[in-house]
Amino acid sequence: MSPDLHFRNAWIARNILPHEPTMRRFLARQLLPPGIDEEDVVQEVYGRLIEMPSLGDIRNPRSYMIGLARNIVLMHLRRARIVAIRSLEEMAETHFAADDPSPETQASDRQQLHLLAQAIASLDEPARSVFLLRAVDGLPYADIAHRLGLSENAVQKRHARALEQFMMLLGRDGNAPAHATPLQSQTCKASNDERA
Repeated sequence: MSPDLHFRNAWIARNILPHEPTMRRFLARQLLPPGIDEEDVVQEVYGRLIEMPSLGDIRNPRSYMIGLARNIVLMHLRRARIVAIRSLEEMAETHFAADDPSPETQASDRQQLHLLAQAIASLDEPARSVFLLRAVDGLPYADIAHRLGLSENAVQKRHARALEQFMMLLGRDGNAPAHATPLQSQTCKASNDERA
C-alpha cells in the first residue's frame, strides 16, 4: 500500500467514518430520486473522497461530507428530470392534434379585436396617445411626458382616465357585467338551451 493511500485511508477513518451516521440521518430525511437509495449516495461520497487530489483542504469533515452527499442527491435529481434523447425522437415521430384555434374561437377573437380597436378609437386625446404609448410602445411615463409636452403627473392621470374609459366602454367598470360578442352570446344561449 502506498504511503499516500495509507495516509488517505487513515484520514478518512479518523475524520469521516465517525460522521457517517449523521450523513445517513441526513439522507434519510431527503427525497431521493427513483433508482437511487441511501447506500448509493454513501458509496459515491466515499468514492469522491478517495478520488480527491488532497484531503488537507477540508477544514470541517462533517460539514464537507454532508454537503457532498447533498450535492450528489441534487445531481441525481437533476439527471432524473432530463428527458432522454431517444424519448425526444419518439415524441417527434408522434403526431399531435393541431394547436390551431377552432373557427369559432378565431371568429370570436376577431370580434374582440374589433371591439378593442373601437374602444381605443373612442378614447379622447391626449388619453388615446398616452394609452397607446404606454400599452403598445411600453414607454415610461417620463418619456411619454417629454414626447407629448405634458408633465409626468398629467400623463399618469390621463393614462388612468384612459383605462377607466376603456373599461367603461368594454363593460368592465366593476359594476356592469362584461359584454360578450354576438358569437359568444349565441354560444352561451345554445349551451343554456341544451341544459334545459
